[in-house]
Amino acid sequence: MTFTNPALAFGALAFAIPLIIHILNRSRFRTVEWGAMHLLESVIKVNHKRFRIDQLILLLVRCAIPVLLALCLALPVLTGSKLLEGDSPVSLVVLLDTSYSMDTVDPSGSRFDSAVDAACKIVGAASRGSEVAVIQTGGRPTPLFDQPVFDPETVIRRLKQIPAGYGASDMQASLDKAITTLSGMKHARRELIVISDFQPADWDDVGANATDSIRRQIDAMDIKPQLTLLPIGKPVTGNVSVDSLEFPRRALGVGQQLAVRANIRNHGIAPIDHVRVIFRIDGAESSVSQTALAANGDTQVLFPCTFEKAGSHVMEVEVVADDPLTDDNRYAAAVTIWDSINVMLVDGDPSGQPLQSETDYLSIALTPFTFGRARLADLVQTQTVPPNEINEEKLKTARVVVLANVSKLEPAQLTALSGFVTDGGALLVCAGNKIDLNWYREQMFAAGNGLIPAAYGAPRGQMDEVGASTRIVAQHFDHAALEFFNEPANGDLSGAEIRKWNELSDINTDGGSVVLARLDNGDPFLVERRFGDGVVMQLATACDADWSDLPMRPFFVPLMQQLVTTMASGISPPRNIQTGEPAVAVFGDSKTPQSEPTPAAGDGNNESFTLSVVTPDGSRRTVQTVAEGKMQLARFDGTQRPGVYAMSTPSTETLHFVAETSRDESNLNGLDQSGLESLSKSMASTLIKSPADYLEQDRLRRHGQEIWKYVLAAFLAFLFLELILQQRFARVRA
Repeated sequence: MTFTNPALAFGALAFAIPLIIHILNRSRFRTVEWGAMHLLESVIKVNHKRFRIDQLILLLVRCAIPVLLALCLALPVLTGSKLLEGDSPVSLVVLLDTSYSMDTVDPSGSRFDSAVDAACKIVGAASRGSEVAVIQTGGRPTPLFDQPVFDPETVIRRLKQIPAGYGASDMQASLDKAITTLSGMKHARRELIVISDFQPADWDDVGANATDSIRRQIDAMDIKPQLTLLPIGKPVTGNVSVDSLEFPRRALGVGQQLAVRANIRNHGIAPIDHVRVIFRIDGAESSVSQTALAANGDTQVLFPCTFEKAGSHVMEVEVVADDPLTDDNRYAAAVTIWDSINVMLVDGDPSGQPLQSETDYLSIALTPFTFGRARLADLVQTQTVPPNEINEEKLKTARVVVLANVSKLEPAQLTALSGFVTDGGALLVCAGNKIDLNWYREQMFAAGNGLIPAAYGAPRGQMDEVGASTRIVAQHFDHAALEFFNEPANGDLSGAEIRKWNELSDINTDGGSVVLARLDNGDPFLVERRFGDGVVMQLATACDADWSDLPMRPFFVPLMQQLVTTMASGISPPRNIQTGEPAVAVFGDSKTPQSEPTPAAGDGNNESFTLSVVTPDGSRRTVQTVAEGKMQLARFDGTQRPGVYAMSTPSTETLHFVAETSRDESNLNGLDQSGLESLSKSMASTLIKSPADYLEQDRLRRHGQEIWKYVLAAFLAFLFLELILQQRFARVRA
């Protein structure tokens, strides 16, 4: 305990006044013996002890009265075991949840409005000279200002302007960002306040190890901050969300049919009989479907579609439902439609006979409509060349190059091919009886530093001493090039007989090489690796019918189509990203197909230029490209909000990027009271229920608990007590 007016506390010494008066009064009495004294001795002996007790009680009450008066005037304050902070400035960090679940409307209104109101009250109550930082958690941790601000009014004005509806929160990264920010602030008083609806999905990732890590970080700080948790929002039952869209990730051509599967979930405890689902292409309604949702259940809705124009397009699925959160009722995806993909087939074993050249079957598989003289156009356009025609000029016209049983290349050709892949090209290498194993091992593999992901070993199969064929292992494929065959109706790769193959050895998985498929004897069949900005796939067998019956199987056409189109599209930066990930576009590359926008200056222009980006909330931003080798790279980092980002080029082309977030927050029930208390305990924080609780808590920390009112009440009570005791004891003596 301390005193606001400590000098007045010395007035408590006035307790000596009644004590002195009592002592002086005792000295006035003297004993006089008289004749009848012996008649009173029995009465005196009985009452003397009680009389002394009454006098002592009255003396104590009279001594307490000036003490209580002095304490009351000194304004005593309870401080506990800490020193009062007073009006000293504070370094305050507010961790504000701006994720999409904060747009939930409950009986008390929008959760986000409540959170902003709470943050404004807390910031507005900060002491003069305090520095304030606000970090938004949605999408990724994003400071409201570049550096802490010393003007609370500026922070409050900015808080009232920001919207919610960002991606799901990464609370672990947000807390790390907050602690780092606090470490760089100036004042001795430091506080961290987390204002959130405390969705389990956000805080489950902040597990025991993470909370221990946070506590260790705080304990390691020279000045430990006060950590406070403020939950916002009430439990809400019932919500419908579009969780994801599923569609082939390979390159798509004009007129090709695309099947889009929307996954829809009901997070409520009541079933929904009729849900209207709308499918849009580039903002225009394409088709409508209806479905039913079981309680806490999900369903899928299939939308077939085609695109009649090359370029960048946006697909969107929306569920029309009356629920408390509308942000998760839509899900979008960007798709690029190509005019054509130029593929160079390098034939290492040409022949004048039909279907005898190394690339004949592959050429038919990649351009089936052309060979069948159908009216439909092929997405892939092939050009077959002999190995001696590979040069830098030829490679500029190709998106994908296939080396089919090519013995070896000249040093200049290998250099040109390496540059082609490094700059973003795609390469498929197929084995065969003509390849020079030593050259491939020494020059193409180069101890793991070359183009191909594995070294070709000696031929195996019916030509070796074992004399046995093998098959491709039937499995669930995770790679985009092979996931098409997870559906049995699309073909069974294990049905093909591989009579001969080259062993793929020394695969460097640490260097990024991945085995996509294996043979049933354990040997790798198809291996992939990134090389520079491009990609390389390596096949263990030949692409003609000499070593296997792959070309005779019905799935050979879709297999080759999937491999080539996936390679062609996979080397471009993704257009569908997670919130917080950068939207990246590459320009000025001669290998970019016609469907990919290029700057107005055309190929070979290595000068920087400005792009315009329209964000989901309608605001317009600009981004400047930077040189990356022979290309120009545009990078936009402000993708914290889910939705469509439209990037416009100087040539009036538009690239669409879609940032989406997980739907884990769509279950709107936050942590219950026991969960909040457990989280608060694990983080050594204080759990409060409202901004008023925080302000009261802050007032007590700064000024303590004033108790003068209670002391005044005791003073008045003792006055009345003294009067009553005086009268009572006087009657007893009388």
